[in-house]
Amino acid sequence: MITLKRAKFESIAKLTMPEFFDTKNVVETELLDDWEKYAYRPEKPLTLDRVMDILEEQNDILLLYHFIPSKAILCARSCCGISNPQMERMIKITATTDDRGLCDTIHLTIYNSLEIMLGDIINERKRMLKRYNFGFDETYCKFLSFVS
Repeated sequence: MITLKRAKFESIAKLTMPEFFDTKNVVETELLDDWEKYAYRPEKPLTLDRVMDILEEQNDILLLYHFIPSKAILCARSCCGISNPQMERMIKITATTDDRGLCDTIHLTIYNSLEIMLGDIINERKRMLKRYNFGFDETYCKFLSFVS
């Protein structure tokens, strides 16, 4: 089932980020009152650098973090981009590399309210700090400045 929010997002995203979202391989992972979560499988897996380049090209997306746990391994590298809360859409896009160092799934969360989005970003920060002793305070503070 394609929701109105997903259809609205995809109509723009297929033009601006076709490597992520111009695909038929979409899985609904969670549809709740607070958010909608989807997993997109690009036709060709992408490097994390390419994912970050695509996110940075979007003028309404803030790169929240880019995490490399170890230069020695290719897996578990991740990045997260969030929409500027001053813009119309409220989304989060995340990608993590597999054993080959490629991202074969792009995760999208569409939020129904700014409060829910903010809560999820705060929880994401806590999770990263707890699990990896890694913070993203600069972009996190930038995000919060847009909210206030």
